[in-house]
Amino acid sequence: DAVTAVGRILNINLDDPAAPISNDTLFLETSRRLGNGRRILLDVQASPSFSLFPGQVVAVEGKNIKGSEFAASQFRPLPRLPHSSIGDRPDAIQPFDGIIACGPYTLSDNLEYEPLRDLIDQTLTTKPSLVLLLGPFVSEAHPMLREGQTDLMPEDVFSTKVSPHLARLREGLPISSSIYLVPSADDLCSPYVSFPQPPFSRELLARAGVPDGIESLSNPAQIAVNGVNIAISNIDALFHLVKEEVSRLPALSDRLPRLAWHLVEQRHFYPLATPPPDCAGILASQDARLRMLVAPDIMVTPSQLRQFARMHENAVLLNPGHLSKGLSGGTFVKLAVRAPSSMEASGPMLGDSTKLFPAECTSVEIVRI
Repeated sequence: DAVTAVGRILNINLDDPAAPISNDTLFLETSRRLGNGRRILLDVQASPSFSLFPGQVVAVEGKNIKGSEFAASQFRPLPRLPHSSIGDRPDAIQPFDGIIACGPYTLSDNLEYEPLRDLIDQTLTTKPSLVLLLGPFVSEAHPMLREGQTDLMPEDVFSTKVSPHLARLREGLPISSSIYLVPSADDLCSPYVSFPQPPFSRELLARAGVPDGIESLSNPAQIAVNGVNIAISNIDALFHLVKEEVSRLPALSDRLPRLAWHLVEQRHFYPLATPPPDCAGILASQDARLRMLVAPDIMVTPSQLRQFARMHENAVLLNPGHLSKGLSGGTFVKLAVRAPSSMEASGPMLGDSTKLFPAECTSVEIVRI
């Protein structure tokens, strides 16, 4: 008889441990409580639709053939984290505009930070309520820093090249506007090179000349802005996942948003079992800080892959791209959240968050700098 098993996906290839995942190397590792942690070969030939990667927690229906192989017939959707309806949110949704950008913020042949200057110019024109600036602010991958072509120390680069633009931003926006900096493991100004990371300390920001009124978030982070939950993960989990995923006719056909959706579905900012060797370390001891607390309305996952904005199951999945790409400017995001009309908020669909938010409320524009 068919049963439903719960476990996590593993990629095991005894002939070539470094080989990429395939349909023939899938294993299901059961939980210690229900299956004593046993690993069993997973046969997905009869499953019409799936999207799998190592480390993914799944609920799979099928038959256990002679105890040595589990023949999957279908994969069940996992329970979602609580997602508040419009009427149940602690704070009513209020309209706001936002700017979201991710570094590097300067071109690869200089340290003049022209893309950051242009971003600040555009931001001061629109005067948004929220500005999210994700690192790296002083990238360890910048050729001039990597090859020692400047006498400036990383904090000096930040204080002389980045902070003046931040000061201009803070002075030009209303005091009610929130400005947040998010560190990156590639940032030379952060003493923490693993993921997750704490916020930039106040002492570091003060030494770098960052003005008061600009705060730092941890990486990853979840914040509530005017009743809207925004999740931010400033590590290229999508680039790591794209090499490890195997799929067949998945429900979300667009691959890059599907990779971002894995984070939401798995309730985890880095659900991949093992990061690649060239990646900053993932601290297993800090796994609790990588778990999402509530289902996000907006999921921000910067990546070197193609930028995108996509709605899926009541979440906006967003890759703003990078503000600088080599010798040319990159992209950033303009975000607009509008409050539901009084008719929608008081109508019979009050508790139906799927229809009320964010489909009716959110617009995203990817802007090239």
